[in-house]
Amino acid sequence: MVDKELIVFDFDYTLAKTIESIWVWSPRGTRLYKDKPYIPVHPSMLSKHKIGDDEKIDDDSFKEFYSLDIIKTKPITLTINLLKYYLTNCHKYKVYIVSARPQSVEKDVISFLNLYDVNTTNLNYIGLTNSDPEAKIDCIKNIVNKDIYNSISIYEDNKYVIDNINKKIKHTVMTCFIELLGNEIRIIYNEN
Repeated sequence: MVDKELIVFDFDYTLAKTIESIWVWSPRGTRLYKDKPYIPVHPSMLSKHKIGDDEKIDDDSFKEFYSLDIIKTKPITLTINLLKYYLTNCHKYKVYIVSARPQSVEKDVISFLNLYDVNTTNLNYIGLTNSDPEAKIDCIKNIVNKDIYNSISIYEDNKYVIDNINKKIKHTVMTCFIELLGNEIRIIYNEN
């Protein structure tokens, strides 16, 4: 039994503003990869981008996410400070970053966090190599099922994950929806 609180952070647009884009394969694409035209779409804009009948997203669409440009990536100070607090009090908290990015990006993520004086010694990184929000929910469910936690908090910018996590986990989860509004950040807390 673990006498701790579980804290789970997303990475992109929860802890950091990143620059990588998803490649939407399209005959109207403005860039080429292996002679295939694509449109780069930032993840925050993907839900607003209507995929046409002649467009698609596949595994190659996520090539940019296999690395992290730690120089161009910018910290989200509020959530970075929360992460620092939880990691400093590791006797009370078990902290994870669960990201749609692959596990191979862990070193880049750790290097980025170290630039902002985050002690990552007790940080657990799980790279899913999967952008499906259900994959993230299943991963968190697996973490929860391994131990007994006093409480669970999730910091996430994906509204689907926030809205559906409590349907899959039998424990009460405090969700913290992270919303970036230009240079401002809003955190919406909800305990279900």
